[in-house]
Amino acid sequence: MVDNKPLQIATPQARKVSIRERSVLVDDLIVVNGNKANRTSLKRQFAEGGYQVQETRHFLLFTRKEAPSLILVHFFGQEEMNADIKHYLMYELQPLGLLDRSSAYGKILSGIIGSFFPNDARAAWYAYGAKTLQRFLLFLSTARTPPVFDYYATIGVFATWYQRVCELCVGETFLDAGCESGLLPLVIAERMPFMTHVVGVDIQTGMFPTARVLAEEWHLPQVQFLQADLLSEHFETIGQFDTVTAIGVIEHFTEQEMDRVLHNLLKVAKHRLILVVPYEQEPEVIYEHKQVFTRTKLEMVGQWCVQQWGGTSRMWCEECEGGLLLVEKRP
Repeated sequence: MVDNKPLQIATPQARKVSIRERSVLVDDLIVVNGNKANRTSLKRQFAEGGYQVQETRHFLLFTRKEAPSLILVHFFGQEEMNADIKHYLMYELQPLGLLDRSSAYGKILSGIIGSFFPNDARAAWYAYGAKTLQRFLLFLSTARTPPVFDYYATIGVFATWYQRVCELCVGETFLDAGCESGLLPLVIAERMPFMTHVVGVDIQTGMFPTARVLAEEWHLPQVQFLQADLLSEHFETIGQFDTVTAIGVIEHFTEQEMDRVLHNLLKVAKHRLILVVPYEQEPEVIYEHKQVFTRTKLEMVGQWCVQQWGGTSRMWCEECEGGLLLVEKRP
């Protein structure tokens, strides 16, 4: 609604669709799916309602003092409904001042995903997870992943990380600590069928229902998802695993917290611990990063891990769209 006047979106097929059929409300933000809509017509209609507009490749941001004061229109099609949306959020909306904190980032992402199926949030997140997994597997089925964006939070970069993890895995059991959406355990199980037990853990479990459905559909019964706090003194009760990974995880902890996390991960890793971190100039607050890593600092982390294992291990670092650290127990 714009001042009590029903807003319609005209599509190329000349069918007018109520904005209510394409929008979701997240707190004080209305997110509208404007795919295939006429941009010029939309801007004109909102201008008539007193809105100011800021425009990017994928978004129209409408603002005014009167409620509803904040409306975000996106133009992603269903074929683009995957994790690369996160890249565009950062690059296009952060300069507009819309991403002032991590909660705003999560709110907008949820709104965009939800706007594809406004009446069925579960279906929306399932489609998002399934399309992202399909793109990961497509990238990983090629000799090399395609060129990535100039920011690490994209499918291309994560696919590069996942490819390297697949090459470095040993044994038959695998744990991904801080797995978030659970996609790496699914990738590992699908690409490495000799794995008998693949587990993903995270303190946030919102994406686990989708990940479990995908595991069932892809016939991956060896995959399991559990809630776990990496800082917990009881973390080791989840068992031991031949390979343990923490991909884009330890930068979310302070240095003091990181020591506890690494201590826990070393307890459950039987043979190899693999860590991947971004290299940044300063912590990205939108992603709730709490420390910055360089190659030197990552090597110091590796040396600390070797000491914790009593000198019976070795480590190395390499460049991998950021830094990759592997710590391995000697036979």
